[in-house]
Amino acid sequence: MKVVTCMKLRELFDVCGIDPMIMMETIVEEETSSVILFKNKKSEIVYVNQPFFHKHQEFQDNPSSIYGKTDFDLFPHALSHAKQAFADEQQVMKTGKAINVIESEGTDQFGRTIIAHTKKYPVYNHCHEVIGTFIITEDMTNDIATLRENQEKNDLLTKLNYQLTKENTTDSLSGLYNRRFIRSELDYLYQSFQDEETPFSVILLDIDNFKRINDEFGHAVGDEVISYVGTVLLNIKRQLYPTMEPCRYGGDEFLVILPTYQREGARAIAKSIKDAFDQHIFSYEQFHETIGMSIGVASMRKEDKNVHALLERCDHRLYLAKKNGKNQISY
Repeated sequence: MKVVTCMKLRELFDVCGIDPMIMMETIVEEETSSVILFKNKKSEIVYVNQPFFHKHQEFQDNPSSIYGKTDFDLFPHALSHAKQAFADEQQVMKTGKAINVIESEGTDQFGRTIIAHTKKYPVYNHCHEVIGTFIITEDMTNDIATLRENQEKNDLLTKLNYQLTKENTTDSLSGLYNRRFIRSELDYLYQSFQDEETPFSVILLDIDNFKRINDEFGHAVGDEVISYVGTVLLNIKRQLYPTMEPCRYGGDEFLVILPTYQREGARAIAKSIKDAFDQHIFSYEQFHETIGMSIGVASMRKEDKNVHALLERCDHRLYLAKKNGKNQISY
């Protein structure tokens, strides 16, 4: 075939000696997946290809009976679809512009909604007058069903993965993140600090006199205190500082991770935490006390060689808070 560029299709046919009728017959007759129709100006069918009869088996015994039918005959139980199809075809013939739509064609024998991807083009005669429409429609019902099934599977997998991740990184008693999360989060924040100098801080909290609570009131009360601390910290996160990540560090110790916060911001959050516990008396059975908290605060520094150095410094601050009388913040 002679090589040509940048010319209209009709010129291409002339230059290359292509017979457009043979090409059209090849496309229409060889197309085995899409239904192809020609309709006249009244939207009456004047031609269909073989796949049409796979979709509309009621015409298989008498194929010629399809001619002259409209969508109102094809879809008697989906009149809204028939009306829209007729309106679309009249619009194509009036404007001379093709349309490309996804449409519903009612339900199949299994009760599934039939979804079709349909393209409609104007058909012209030799005088360039619109005399009908050329329609290609492809059944997408199975594809849509598969997509929905896959989406449902993906949603289920996402939900299961979330639940599994939550189970693996959440302390069941306090409802806070556990050490598994702490290691992962601090490693990530430390790397960001190394790469981009993104600041972060940590707050270490220890329940004052927790051993006395367990000894005098029993471990059940001690567990309720742990749960109470978790609830308070989560409420502070929800109401005041949504980016803070409260965690149970172990035993009666809690760690609050503060991405992007520097020293002054960390101090302010530590004060908010202490105030929340100081201003409320926790009651459970025979226990009615304010939960005292000793708190240490530290921010990542360039001289810190690793996350462990930051935690050691924060732990030392906590030790000083304990040593100096408890229920206080040490910076």
